[in-house]
Amino acid sequence: MTRIAIVGGGPAGISLAYFLKGTKIDATVYESLDNVGLKPCAWGLMKGIENYIPIPKESIISEIKGFKIYLDGKLLYDVRKRENLGYIIDKPKFLRILGEQVDLQLKSKVQEVNRKEKDEEKNIIKINDKEEEFDKVIYANGHYSLSKDYTIPAIQYITDYKIDPEIVEMYFFSDLLGYGWIFPEENGSKIGIGGYATVDFLKEKLKKILTGNTKKFEGARVTDYGIIEDRLENGNYIGEALGTVYAVTGEGIRPSIISSKIMADSILEGKDFSKEFKKSNLYFSMQVHAKIIKSSKGKNSIKGLERVLLKANPDLVLKFAMGDFTKLDLLKLFGSMII
Repeated sequence: MTRIAIVGGGPAGISLAYFLKGTKIDATVYESLDNVGLKPCAWGLMKGIENYIPIPKESIISEIKGFKIYLDGKLLYDVRKRENLGYIIDKPKFLRILGEQVDLQLKSKVQEVNRKEKDEEKNIIKINDKEEEFDKVIYANGHYSLSKDYTIPAIQYITDYKIDPEIVEMYFFSDLLGYGWIFPEENGSKIGIGGYATVDFLKEKLKKILTGNTKKFEGARVTDYGIIEDRLENGNYIGEALGTVYAVTGEGIRPSIISSKIMADSILEGKDFSKEFKKSNLYFSMQVHAKIIKSSKGKNSIKGLERVLLKANPDLVLKFAMGDFTKLDLLKLFGSMII
């Protein structure tokens, strides 16, 4: 039986083990912390993920059926749908439930062994200072494995402010490449912001939308670079460690799980992960998001994004946010500059 070590017990790592369970692959997830799902985020999960992995009912806080988009405090869109657009989940609970179905080892610190001293064909790592050999080692250790050049800061407050549990609110600002958010939470809401700015600037900007009594403040860095090509060619990275976070929206849970499904299928079918990934809509949509952000950074302006928000059909904006768009959709949204 083929032995695989998965480094990191986030959405990518645990879902990969889930996809491989019951097959010829013996996969073990090694997580350095004593619990899963501890990285701060808004816990949003867009629809369509049910096609890949079950969402335990007990982990769902609410179903999202609408969104509001603001620009400099002005409401641009208030869109409400009959159908479900996604979920707010309890991420730690979601991952714990999945983790109970796979071989998940907590408090397991992994270190790479200097391969110059070992046989190049062997995959040897240290787990809590003990060397073990595997047929393959896959890294799903998120932004922790990346330099700050690939990430941006994000902060949020947990408050007791009650928001409509079926609505998420997104706040854009003409002087920030990034956005703020208010997402429903079990006993209040998560009010946060992330972008290409200092943490002090983000804190000042967040004051404009912060409301309710603060229960907790937290922050993390988020990959916002797009797919990291050298890691893709390496073939041993998935999830945020590979760059699977939508650069414009910051959504990471769903694309990380999809990257794991592509990896699992590649392993089981004996195919090249890099080639299979590049065939996917995930790769195409990720690269488009990254191109838009890089273009905006180069111009030091988000005027192009403003024009899109002001003029576009809300349904097209939603399709773009979800990564479920075609080249024709891009032409309608951005014109020829993206194509």
